[in-house]
Amino acid sequence: MLGALFAAAVAAPSAPAEAQSWRIEPAISAQETVTNNVNLAPNDSRQSDWITELTPSLRITEKGARTSLSGVFSLPVILYARTGNENNTAYPSADVLGDIKLVDDWLHVEGQITIAQQFFNPLGAQPQGFDNATQNRVRSDTYRVSPYIHDVTPGRIQYELRNNNVWSSVSGAPVTTSDFHYTEFTGSASKTDTTIGWQADFDVNDISFTDAYTFRTRIVRLLPLYNVDPQLRLTGRIGYEENYFQLENFHDVIYGAGFEWRPTQRTNVVGFWERRFFGPSYQFSFDHRMALSVWKLSVSRNITTSPQQLANLPAGGDVSQLLNGLFLSTIPDPVERQQTIDQFIRDRGLPSTLSQGLNLYSQQVLLQESQTASVGLLGKRNTVMMTIYNIRTEPVAESASPLSLLLATSENNRQTGASLLWSYNLTESVRADATIERFRTLANAPFEGRTNQTAFRFVVSTPLSAKTTMFAGARYQTLSSDVSPDYNETAAFVGITHTFR
Repeated sequence: MLGALFAAAVAAPSAPAEAQSWRIEPAISAQETVTNNVNLAPNDSRQSDWITELTPSLRITEKGARTSLSGVFSLPVILYARTGNENNTAYPSADVLGDIKLVDDWLHVEGQITIAQQFFNPLGAQPQGFDNATQNRVRSDTYRVSPYIHDVTPGRIQYELRNNNVWSSVSGAPVTTSDFHYTEFTGSASKTDTTIGWQADFDVNDISFTDAYTFRTRIVRLLPLYNVDPQLRLTGRIGYEENYFQLENFHDVIYGAGFEWRPTQRTNVVGFWERRFFGPSYQFSFDHRMALSVWKLSVSRNITTSPQQLANLPAGGDVSQLLNGLFLSTIPDPVERQQTIDQFIRDRGLPSTLSQGLNLYSQQVLLQESQTASVGLLGKRNTVMMTIYNIRTEPVAESASPLSLLLATSENNRQTGASLLWSYNLTESVRADATIERFRTLANAPFEGRTNQTAFRFVVSTPLSAKTTMFAGARYQTLSSDVSPDYNETAAFVGITHTFR
């Protein structure tokens, strides 16, 4: 789908070919692992195994007069010496984003493909790597096509109209799941360059489940704004919403206030509060960047659904985002900066994400309260990244009937956790990286259940050449729960990564 759109754009009239630039960077990684508990089973039934993991990957970046494309593909292939008949598998992943300019500075079509490996139930096992076999791992596929127009009128009014068409599916789950589809129309217009300004927006969204039902939401808002000075903006919020759920409908007035404060070029503080049908809705974010550190804080309360969460999976993950802030001062070009970050992560054998709570599969509308804080520190020999989170999720009252006890507990819980990553240059060419994660999931009343998980990973890496890095390390992980089997695992691994560039 995205490829067809991109091909159509390339075939369309465009600027001379020399205006187009491509960067294609294939890589391959091989890892051998010895584990004493391949299936993460209790001590009396666990099995040891030798695991071979081969991961070809490809990163593509294209920028032309009418087109842009960026994407990363990988295919970890996992082979087991003892348990191969039941465990041998592959875990494809992709994150591709493309944009086609059909009419200069006005009409575009954006497309995205996301294939990700996730965990289904936060009360179940969430191992660090692909080499542990678990029935809690699922694959999510999301495809999005979004035609949109945006421009500025002669009166300096900025506007955008967008139509998001999203198809999502989840495969490999322990229960039967439905495919998702949603169609969303959004629009906004604003005039913000005067002391007294305004912004107006609307959102019309239909979220459908295969052979099931459709949730419909309609929201329109007007935001009068006052620019106190170039650093501070105050906004009001007034609007109306209509929500059509399976068992109940909600219609109500929306009102609230917000602000945007940018005291320095390195600090951004944004927040709003408004009254919605489910009570208070709010969002607050704080971002501060220094030459060698980045600090982030986010607090929110709002409704969401599984297809919306899947469509908004972050590209690159938490580690990449924090490194982006750390390298922003020294590498201003975003393409070059992302390439440096990708190589930094590969060379050091770093995880792409730190634990930050699961996106939950549900056929209901969910009310989610979230608090997340992250920090990244960059020194001459040390790199430290840490994140902590607390996420409470529950179905909106009477939005739908629970389909099963497993789904009911997995969509009604509180997830809390913390991750710490420390990277240290032992010598000019030898690096050591340690990661520790600790997270807890607690089922909300009237359900009962709790799971505690801890994982520790240590890796030493060294370059063999400008394109090849060798690494070796060990890990330990444990789970204790009153709804899942307890386990612990110890593993050692060695591997090599080669980039063809």
